[in-house]
Amino acid sequence: MAGGTWTKQNKQRPGAYINTKAIAQAKPDTSLGRVLLIGAIQTGWGAHGVIPLEIESDFKALLGTTIDDPRLVAVKEALKGAVTVLYVNMNPGEKAKITDAALPWNFTAKYAGTKGNDLTISVEKDPNDETLINVNTLFGTELVAQQQVRTTTASGLESNPYVDVEFTGDATEPIGDVSATTGGADFSATAGKDKLEALAASTTYTLTGGTTETAEDELDLVDEAMSTEAYNVVTTAGIAADSAIHQLVATTTERLREKEGYKIRAVVPALEGGTKYDYEGVSVVNNGVTLADGTELTTTQAAGWFAGASSAANETTSLTYVAYPDAVAANPKRSNEQTIDALNAGQVVFTTRRDGTVVVEQDINSLVTETKDKSKDFRKNRVIRTLDAIAMDTSNAFESRFLGKIANNATGRDLFKSDRVSYLKDLQAAGGIDSFEPADLTVSPGDDKDAILVTLGITPVDAMEKLYMTITVG
Repeated sequence: MAGGTWTKQNKQRPGAYINTKAIAQAKPDTSLGRVLLIGAIQTGWGAHGVIPLEIESDFKALLGTTIDDPRLVAVKEALKGAVTVLYVNMNPGEKAKITDAALPWNFTAKYAGTKGNDLTISVEKDPNDETLINVNTLFGTELVAQQQVRTTTASGLESNPYVDVEFTGDATEPIGDVSATTGGADFSATAGKDKLEALAASTTYTLTGGTTETAEDELDLVDEAMSTEAYNVVTTAGIAADSAIHQLVATTTERLREKEGYKIRAVVPALEGGTKYDYEGVSVVNNGVTLADGTELTTTQAAGWFAGASSAANETTSLTYVAYPDAVAANPKRSNEQTIDALNAGQVVFTTRRDGTVVVEQDINSLVTETKDKSKDFRKNRVIRTLDAIAMDTSNAFESRFLGKIANNATGRDLFKSDRVSYLKDLQAAGGIDSFEPADLTVSPGDDKDAILVTLGITPVDAMEKLYMTITVG
């Protein structure tokens, strides 16, 4: 009996020919929980560009400092809500190096920056076995990497997260002259001594020449990151509130949303008398918070947490009255009138509740001007997340499963409608929209033979926020 798998129906022998294949799975939203954060400071270390950071990341290896460094407070706050912070690091310059003829290796700092000059390489012979060599990498006074090699295997030394290693040869210069013997030329006297054997029991070398320079391509780097990275919220948290970069990021966000269909959102700090963004894709944070350990976070620092939390919130989530982790007071506290004024100005306010928790007063964006195309519902971030999710999922579905693959006829358009109806019913079941019926979606021929026109009517669901109650006493 024959059997096996098949690619064509051309088998000669009777038998069962069976293929097993995985069903194509829908890709998860790779942007959910990912916030793009524009770096506020130079640490003198790290890649010049975007660095993915998670709470478990080795911050010292990636940025030259720890997550508890006050300069990274916006990153730390963002990671209270976000899964990943894509940190735009400004670090052009030169890499520190060691080039020493006594060593069989050249060492180059993994990244440019003055922090590279804090790197030290120590080469130590094992006191019990001089052919065994310990090569230690120290960052400041901290041992950050260690490897062992033999004097005969120097070429096996590998790079680590702090330095790149280049093997240059393990023989010293030849010793002595060539002498002739009756048995032919004797070259033994010319053999160089192994470099590691020639070293003292312990030698130390410091990397030098690392420099940190002013980033002349800062705006280009920000624009490239915003245009190409996978994320759903971008923030300028940590940057001084009077910086022009906030307006730049807001403008780029609007361009990406309206011109390129990439439905990202921005979170920026408020500045009294500053820009009034008046756009549903930009949220403006009004104040900061005080943490349980006494740390007072400014508006721009606390904006990091709101950005991180916003990136992790989906279309069925509202951040209204969500507690700020570890916060014990708003900073500064806003009065009732000040809070109302800030909300009317389209700003996110942190409020201290009587139970001591600090909450987001209302999950809103900066839109304040209502038009026939943008009702007051567009002020709510949950609504915007729902609309954005529908737009992005529809775009992804069309490009991955229909564009160039399905005929633009009645059958093809029905297939597309069926695909979208299925998605919208799932969204309704999850609580994102309400009262959806298949008749609310039409797919018609477009003006060109290769175009379709889709019209959709939906009712996004908002979270409960106001309770009006009348109690009658009989």
